[in-house]
Amino acid sequence: MPPYALRDPQSGAGCDIELGRGLTYTVAARTPADIDAALEQLLDLPGSQVADSVGGLINNINILENIALPALYHRVARIAEVEQSILEAFAACGLDAAQATALLGRRPGELTSFEKRLAGFVRSLLSHPQVLVYSRFFEGLTRTEMTRAAALNTVYRRRHPEGTAVYLMLRDMPDLQPECHHRFEMGET
Repeated sequence: MPPYALRDPQSGAGCDIELGRGLTYTVAARTPADIDAALEQLLDLPGSQVADSVGGLINNINILENIALPALYHRVARIAEVEQSILEAFAACGLDAAQATALLGRRPGELTSFEKRLAGFVRSLLSHPQVLVYSRFFEGLTRTEMTRAAALNTVYRRRHPEGTAVYLMLRDMPDLQPECHHRFEMGET
């Protein structure tokens, strides 16, 4: 599979992202607008999903409905299989059945910043992404929560060993992904 050329619209500089090889990339941007430009490019890739800093959740439905809705709409799984898949994904992330069930019954406004990211991450996993983009995933988290959030990529790797992970972050954020294969600086210096 040929590499995907992620381009900085300001400078024209680029980063070749090799797909289907199980690699992890970090794109460090100067501004939120630079991150948005990179995200827009990456979401054009077939099989791409985003796990972002707010979880991408709908506030007036519970977490189970938030996670299940895309899978049911896109017919990724049947209704009977969706809840089991969700519980298995949460288990892979370190939550037991009671913790996961409690989280699934809550609404987004009742979740911590980390729990929102976790719910959005699990929703992305159900789509079997070829490319998982972590957009500003660590912002607003404590150092301990950042470490827990970084560990979620291990769950993605176990489920999709050939998938591509891309972290989009502001330059001043710590890079907590020890298995990063390539780092690209985006935006004017």
